[in-house]
Amino acid sequence: MRSLLKHHKLNLIQARHKKIIEDTFESGLGEWKVIEGDWHKVTVDTNEDKKTGIEGDFLINSAGSYYGGVVERNVELNNYGEIVFERYIKNDNVKTGTNKLNFYIDNILKLSIDGPTPWRRIEPIGISPGKHKIKFEYIVNGGQNPIGKSGIFDTFTIWEGRTINTTIAKYTPPRPHKQIAQTKTLRGYTRFQEMTESDTEINFSAIFDGASFLEFMVNNDKIFYFVDEFGVCYRGIFPSNIEPESKALNSLYYINLNMICPQKVGVGFV
Repeated sequence: MRSLLKHHKLNLIQARHKKIIEDTFESGLGEWKVIEGDWHKVTVDTNEDKKTGIEGDFLINSAGSYYGGVVERNVELNNYGEIVFERYIKNDNVKTGTNKLNFYIDNILKLSIDGPTPWRRIEPIGISPGKHKIKFEYIVNGGQNPIGKSGIFDTFTIWEGRTINTTIAKYTPPRPHKQIAQTKTLRGYTRFQEMTESDTEINFSAIFDGASFLEFMVNNDKIFYFVDEFGVCYRGIFPSNIEPESKALNSLYYINLNMICPQKVGVGFV
């Protein structure tokens, strides 16, 4: 039993512990390599749409493509993490052609956005430990001179998590967290809301030593990852009150935790 508790696959990880990559393109594309087509640092000289004002300021010092192409870079993580960036797909007139921006991790499509869309920061995309190839693909159908169309991204950031020094002592596997509205009719069957994808709920107990306990209590309101026995990584928070107990003459601390994750059971964040 002692060996099982020490070496089991369950892991609790604090998300966004440190920023390992932040590409703002102030000095060019940096480690991003153009694989095909057109990708470049957008500057005053390359701002072909001659945008001014707020929109023009956003365009300057970002990575952009007017004619379509692929740009990629390699990254390496020691723990689970997440990717965020800002993106903008400009299309003044979809009747003259469509355009889209695709984002890949290891040639697996993670995000596809059709134009036009305004500047927006994406929801975090999970990434596992190890070496990865990150790729952006801009596709435009606007003839040889697609004026008024562009695909742009900026502030590309990767955060890496930190594994918490704890032992999971009691654990209920991830399960759907369903809160379905229902109406009881006077005659006939109960009427339920239309079924939708539900969040995931994970209940477990964690044992800490003194130093790890204090560190967890300081950060318990932040976002965490939980890796289950199948290697699925979930991203969530602890919304319920935390009531720790002291064990073994104040040498160990025991906490029952309830984690809610906005992902589907078995799919997770990564």
